[in-house]
Amino acid sequence: MHPPPSPKPPSPGPPQQPAGDKPLPNVLLVLSDDQDQLYGSAEPRFMPAVNKWLGGGDGGGGTQLANFLVTTAVCCPARTSILTGKHAHCHNVTTNYYPSGGFVKFLETGVEQTWLPTRLQEAGYQNILVGKFLNGYYTSEAPAGYVPKGFNVFDALTTNAYNLTNSCFSKNGGRSTCYPADYQTDLIRDKAKIYISNAVRAKQPFFAYVTPTAPHRSSTNLVTWYPPTPAPRHHDLYADENVTLPLGPNWDVRNPAIPRKGNANNGPAFVANMNALHLARLRSLKAVDEMVDSLVLHLQDLGVLDNTIVIYMSDNGYHMGAFSLLDGKNLPIEEDIRVPFFIRGPGIPAGQVLPHQSTNVDVAPTLLALAGLPIPPDMDGLPMPLAERLIRPVYDALMVPPQQPQQPQQQPAAAAADGIWQLREASILEGWNGDGSDENTRYSAHFKTLRLCADALLLSDSAFGSAAARQVPVPAGGPPLACYKYTVWCQGNRELYDLAADPFELNNRINDASAGVIDRLDAVLSALVHCRGVACRNPYSLLHPGGGVRKFSQTLAPQYDAFYSGLIKLRIKTCSKFYIPANELTWTQQGAGSRSRVRGG
Repeated sequence: MHPPPSPKPPSPGPPQQPAGDKPLPNVLLVLSDDQDQLYGSAEPRFMPAVNKWLGGGDGGGGTQLANFLVTTAVCCPARTSILTGKHAHCHNVTTNYYPSGGFVKFLETGVEQTWLPTRLQEAGYQNILVGKFLNGYYTSEAPAGYVPKGFNVFDALTTNAYNLTNSCFSKNGGRSTCYPADYQTDLIRDKAKIYISNAVRAKQPFFAYVTPTAPHRSSTNLVTWYPPTPAPRHHDLYADENVTLPLGPNWDVRNPAIPRKGNANNGPAFVANMNALHLARLRSLKAVDEMVDSLVLHLQDLGVLDNTIVIYMSDNGYHMGAFSLLDGKNLPIEEDIRVPFFIRGPGIPAGQVLPHQSTNVDVAPTLLALAGLPIPPDMDGLPMPLAERLIRPVYDALMVPPQQPQQPQQQPAAAAADGIWQLREASILEGWNGDGSDENTRYSAHFKTLRLCADALLLSDSAFGSAAARQVPVPAGGPPLACYKYTVWCQGNRELYDLAADPFELNNRINDASAGVIDRLDAVLSALVHCRGVACRNPYSLLHPGGGVRKFSQTLAPQYDAFYSGLIKLRIKTCSKFYIPANELTWTQQGAGSRSRVRGG
């Protein structure tokens, strides 16, 4: 049984005016599907328009976040996190398939009642979706006339979502219409331009969520999958340029900690197949790049570009042959969790590349902060560190639990640097067999990962170098930065990587780190496993509720050794595709929270 349908989308009320009586900014968010960051698909060579209008390099019109992550690297959980500002364990859409994920699971959770589109609509926005919504969205699976709460225009892909040459759309829950004569990305472009024009004519701010399925693999039946079909004009693109997949040091190197049902045969035939897939993905992205160019020029023609936030990103990354894996996603490896992220808009500096860690959970609170609208306390995300004058007051308030004073007392010897507001040090990555992988314990991709980017050296041979992680520059000013990754698998495997020294994750250092470092990494990860709201933004508020510790380097003080060694270690009892709190055992469930208030400080 389905929940009752959402009522007919209401007309937005008069636009609210944020602080300073400035007009509310428009938002254009373009979301690609399965696009990699680390194989170079978003580089200027392949996406010149994105880099020209939104990029952070020389001549770029916006800011690039080079260290941007998705917290659950599979479509439905990631897309739900973007619009809710919540981790998958908070919105509980954990996979692409019902009963643990997909569209019907999304309906059952009711998260649309209070997500970003609802809050923007209440402020006077006209909200538009054109393209892919969620896996499993078909009009036959939805209540009659269903439109997600908060959207005024909902023109969503239904059947044939991954057939780029014969896609079908349903507008506002109506009958599906297929377009065999139109290339999907071009059709989405044209639809979006019409809806944006209508919003501008109505003199309402708009939120346009534009979501092509490129460069996802194509299919006509959801059984047989093949490289994405490019637009006809791009069939021979790059034919004479010797475009091949970059084979990094982790190519054809098996990682025994990663569960897998089978290995890629990385011989000549497999290399040829991956090169062909990479080339097809780049060709399909050319139409996406052209779409971004066309949409930005359209905003310029309408006279609203200067008051429009434009974002380009992907729902998750993608691996192709890394660690002898067949192509796919859903893992905590850098290829899967790292995605392109570009943004431009009023008050956002141009030509800026930021190394600080941010995630897809941060998108919703960032947009609310940039619009001058309140951020709900139950959102897990933080505003991104785009410009201090825009973000810092909101960021500082969100980092402090309500019971703490606005300016937490710091330990004199470990005072936070002025730039601490920029650092989302600790991010949780989590997965529950989200791409349909085998739930058998041996092969299950159920894991919890802490990705930490901090001003701390955790191994005896660690050093601050020229990069904090793969393709992540070190900060130009302020404290140095090094990234680490600590993973606990449901099979019991544990991993630790120094991403500054080992960006391709080849050397598992779990047996090289001191017990004290492992104690602290595990404690911070455990604080995030069941976090909500402020605890997700600042896990140290659970470990050190007195406010004396706000970053990882401060936890390394010797007076905390006994406290951290006394906390139980994270353990996943049974491999599962569901988030079940009792199945993921942490110190936060064992009464250690009360102990931390005494001993954590």
